[in-house]
Amino acid sequence: MHRSFIFLLLAVSLASPLRAQKEICITIDDLPTVSSVYRTPGGKDSLTRRLLTQLRQYTVPAIGFVVGQQLLTDGQVDQRQMNLLTQWLNAGMELGNHTLAHKGYNAISAVAYQQDVLGGEAFVKPLVEQAGKQFRYFRHPFLHRGNSAGKQDSLRQFLSARGYQEAPVSIDNSDYLFSAAYDKALLRNDTALASRIGSEYVTYMVATVRYYEAQADSLFGRPIRHVLLTHANTINSFYLGKLLAQLQTEGYRFVSLDRALEDEAYRSTDRYVGNAGISWIHRWALTQGKKGTFFAGEPEVPAYISALVDQR
Repeated sequence: MHRSFIFLLLAVSLASPLRAQKEICITIDDLPTVSSVYRTPGGKDSLTRRLLTQLRQYTVPAIGFVVGQQLLTDGQVDQRQMNLLTQWLNAGMELGNHTLAHKGYNAISAVAYQQDVLGGEAFVKPLVEQAGKQFRYFRHPFLHRGNSAGKQDSLRQFLSARGYQEAPVSIDNSDYLFSAAYDKALLRNDTALASRIGSEYVTYMVATVRYYEAQADSLFGRPIRHVLLTHANTINSFYLGKLLAQLQTEGYRFVSLDRALEDEAYRSTDRYVGNAGISWIHRWALTQGKKGTFFAGEPEVPAYISALVDQR
């Protein structure tokens, strides 16, 4: 009986090999903060501390992408805003460049965009290097890489010459809409509505992760290391921890952007040229000739959220 039981366990283990743990990198755009509620220096500080507390709680090696002009007050560097970035560095997080003015590449010339990249770099790179860290990642505002092949090539060459690596996004989403609605609920002192929005936000984000996970599995025939886009906004300052807990339940562990980009998936050919800022998974899918049915099923933002955001 004992020997038969051992053979049974062996047979089950061979028939059902353990699947490798899934991996995801958490990236956070629009640092230091983006909020209609927490706009004072003290409010921005509290938002930042809440975000970092949740990241540390779940041992997340996150990277934040900084919009340079948000470090200015009346055209001058505001040390209080710089101190928020120092909090990120002291917490062990990495920082990257999200340009000076967060302009979409499709709307301006290549030369103007390059100046915007350099403008953001001028404020953030010295701070990062002073902390003994590398300043090497660039995130495109609106995920716009250029709406012509010429502009794409120009930017790619420019970033390479400056020592940057582009920070792709495999899991895109509309967290900014949820946060805009959440801000409005808080400004109205409607705590019940805010709680509803927060709860539905986590549900939406988990569904979105599952959607892109399934698409990546279909494209590559295996799980890939994902890169999730989020923002340094109000709703994440309160609900990021709940989202991280759910991602752990989904089988994910949190990894650095370095680790995520070691996945060969990120060397896939991307021939997408267009006006939309889309996930790299969708770029690769379009390059491979995938049609409309492949993209079906992406989770939608609830109608009441969009309506609330549109209200004056």
